[in-house]
Amino acid sequence: MDNPFKKLGHPPQPVPKELKKKVMEDVAAFQFFMELAGLFSINYAKATESFFKRRNRD
Repeated sequence: MDNPFKKLGHPPQPVPKELKKKVMEDVAAFQFFMELAGLFSINYAKATESFFKRRNRD
């Protein structure tokens, strides 16, 4: 039995510029929101910890 997924996308087709632009904008927006979320969740604890460590040294 042949694997139908090996035939998928052969030969490669050119992507319309509008679609490529939309996908790249979506990726950029997703990356922005991930970085923004990182500022308020993951990095918040590290920033607080480093603030108190510096304050104790002074």
